[in-house]
Amino acid sequence: MNTKNLFLATICILLTNLSAISQEGFTVKDFKMTVSGTSTLHDWESEATEVVATGNLELAGVQLTGIDKLKVTVPAKRIVSSKGRIMDNKTYDALKADKYPNITFVLNKASVKESKVQATGQLTIAGKSQTVSLSATSKVNSAGNITFSGSKAIKMTDYGMEPPTALMGTIKTGDDVTIKYELTLKPNGNISGTH
Repeated sequence: MNTKNLFLATICILLTNLSAISQEGFTVKDFKMTVSGTSTLHDWESEATEVVATGNLELAGVQLTGIDKLKVTVPAKRIVSSKGRIMDNKTYDALKADKYPNITFVLNKASVKESKVQATGQLTIAGKSQTVSLSATSKVNSAGNITFSGSKAIKMTDYGMEPPTALMGTIKTGDDVTIKYELTLKPNGNISGTH
């Protein structure tokens, strides 16, 4: 192999390896996150209007190959419903938001196979932590932004929360709630996103 071909081969190997290096400093570009449940009167849904997230992610071209670190924080009092302040205040009481202002998810480990992500981590709500498993779908665009989407069903009582009631207890919410999310992270950029 002559010197020119050796040089070109070396460059190709370096570029191939660089494309799989861990990318650090991913933060929120955009998001949609809702919490929904039932009650004896009607189904309900609230929306997170602020999400803070940081992570170290591994990319090979436009394919996610690994997640080294990920932390997602939702300020409890930035969860709002279309039903107004009465519903919001009951939500904040259930979340013990004055004492525990943030809901957090901290990744323990994750595996990535094609676009599917299986992860476990610590979900902390109302000051109580539980180890949870998450299944998500990932998508990487040409700019290197990564979108995760999925949902997680939880029980309020698992986190020491009392399901809210209204009208002297005649309206009761169900214990089961579902968190749905679509979270897009970008390399570097702003620390948080707000809606």
